[in-house]
Amino acid sequence: MVYYLSLVDSMLETRMLKELVPDYAAKYTEDYWDFCYTEDFYEAMARLQEVRKHDILVWDTTVRGAGNKLLSLRKDNPTAFLFLFASSRTNPMLYVRAGIAPDALLLKPFDIVALDKVLEESFDLIRDRLSKSRGQLISVYTGHAQKYLQLDLIDFLEARDKKVFVRIKNQEYGLYETLDDLEKKLPDHFRRCHRSFIVNMLHADSIIISENVIIMKNGDVVPVSRTYKKEIKEYGIENE
Repeated sequence: MVYYLSLVDSMLETRMLKELVPDYAAKYTEDYWDFCYTEDFYEAMARLQEVRKHDILVWDTTVRGAGNKLLSLRKDNPTAFLFLFASSRTNPMLYVRAGIAPDALLLKPFDIVALDKVLEESFDLIRDRLSKSRGQLISVYTGHAQKYLQLDLIDFLEARDKKVFVRIKNQEYGLYETLDDLEKKLPDHFRRCHRSFIVNMLHADSIIISENVIIMKNGDVVPVSRTYKKEIKEYGIENE
């Protein structure tokens, strides 16, 4: 599944995106796409709450409130392809500052020809990025069959009852591996914080060392043991 969200300030721009993007998606990928198009900032924010990780974000900085969300948008979606719309009146420091790193930029006003050209260039990169992300999967057993989950969707892993449970939002999936083995295979942002837990630090909202817990963005609370306390604290300082 490829998650796409566009926030623009006019129905005309939405119509252009609806005309072009699905065709490029079909041409360059074999995935099923979940499209969300909106001109409403609050609807876009609701979508970001509903879908934690997007693959493609088209974000119009001229929409009221959108520019101020750029840093948190990128922080919450570090691997997404970020395509920004801006105007000649937009201060470039809004989108070139550290931590945002847009993948494509189109200045307004534009017509469908200009949009088509940038999308064509962008989809070569999007295809490569999606291809790489497909390799970052974990195989779990659902009780009926094997299922493959994207690593970047995982909140944490918990060992209990002689199994390891993968937590994604309010869903759990079991697998027959040990945390020790998984710890060696997972990317660097998956950190051991307890003998029974590995946490995806990209999904952590805050680290409360005094209470020995990590608060996740979805509200879950993951314990931090004395053994891993220093490592988690140092990781938090390095990635502030």
